[in-house]
Amino acid sequence: MAPVQARLDAEGRIVSADAALLALQHEAGGAADGMLAVPALAALVRLVRRLQIPISRAIEVADGTADISMWVQIRPAEDSGIALSIIDWQRRSRRMPGGEGAGALERDGGWPWQLDTQLRFRAVDVDADRLGHDAPQPGEALTGYFQLDTGSKETDFAMPLMAALALRVPFNGQTGRLRAKQGVVYQLSGEPLFDAGGGWTGYRGHALRIEDEAGGAAAGDARDASLFSPELAQRLDQALRPPIDRIIAHASTISGQLEGPLRQDYADYAADIAAAGRHLMALVDDLGDLQAIERADFSTLRETIDLADLARRAAGLLTVRASARQIRIQTPALGERVMALADERRVLQILVNLIGNAVRYAPPESRVWVLVDEEGGRARAIVADQGAGIDPADHARIFERFERLGRSGDGGSGLGLYISRRLACAMGGDVTLESAPGQGARFTLDLPVSTSR
Repeated sequence: MAPVQARLDAEGRIVSADAALLALQHEAGGAADGMLAVPALAALVRLVRRLQIPISRAIEVADGTADISMWVQIRPAEDSGIALSIIDWQRRSRRMPGGEGAGALERDGGWPWQLDTQLRFRAVDVDADRLGHDAPQPGEALTGYFQLDTGSKETDFAMPLMAALALRVPFNGQTGRLRAKQGVVYQLSGEPLFDAGGGWTGYRGHALRIEDEAGGAAAGDARDASLFSPELAQRLDQALRPPIDRIIAHASTISGQLEGPLRQDYADYAADIAAAGRHLMALVDDLGDLQAIERADFSTLRETIDLADLARRAAGLLTVRASARQIRIQTPALGERVMALADERRVLQILVNLIGNAVRYAPPESRVWVLVDEEGGRARAIVADQGAGIDPADHARIFERFERLGRSGDGGSGLGLYISRRLACAMGGDVTLESAPGQGARFTLDLPVSTSR
């Protein structure tokens, strides 16, 4: 359908609106020329009026016995009013227990779910009898219930959900296989949810069961596919890097008040923007690495390196971050040497990731140990922390793409450990984990020993 348009005055009263929105306004008890009465829309209008910035959001409103999902764009107008445009309007019969609505919903859109900001199921509107398998439980991680496929026939993005998650936008075409029943494959689609203040609160979507015609082979092949085609990866890097660089630079200038004094809340807001920009840039870097390591022709250098020296250098790069949390990093002693056969740049990348994770998840005023040794023709670097530890049941999952184990808001992308292990394997080594709840985590980078000294 064509976009639904409306104009509001500076106070939020309707000046003009298309018939569909006026009908919704009437249903909410508002007048055609009165204040916007649809609660979710009115909340976004108030936010735009307060911040004077354009906002795009996915919201859901109720209309009689139906739910309406819509993608709304609201922006300040030149006449001090507000311009509102609804570019996607999807009306669904509300599910009634045992009623017709439930059957229609399952036929057309699968079963509905909601996730919180840590990608844990908040609500699931379906039972096991109708599914033919166990339904996810509230609090269960999406990635614990589904093994998300890393390839998609419908889109160049191999993981639509995770690509959308980085930008807080809708997604479609994400396939996932039940971990408890590998023969069952679902296609997931969803849209982000926001509160009245504009804060992201999670995702809402549908899981549609799809036929696995190849008996599991198609999904398995998809998991081995590269995240992006090389051409798309290059276009993505060229499209995102320059504007994110500018956002970081300008926001840092504002937050540092380099151009003059500024209200502290504005400076703090700019600092948040700069931090978010740096997080996006790190994600772009990770996606570039991921595309590279999954090419069939990917290879690493084989050179003699000093693992102890690289461990000290990696720790030095993280000194400021560790000091901010009063964490002490203990490194190999000066003069200690362990020679390995590997790619120096890639080993440094792995160690920075392992030590950075330890600093991120260890408690303040604790210690992180970085040790090196040689045993049985293998060179090892060990990174240990005093954090909360990781359940043995999650040891395999933590090395999967985009796996966060329910963590959110800590600046990680969920790609670092996956990339680190793939890099280590490409050099003839591995990254392994020893941990248990309450006992911290111990990651080991294992590499071939160099016979050259």
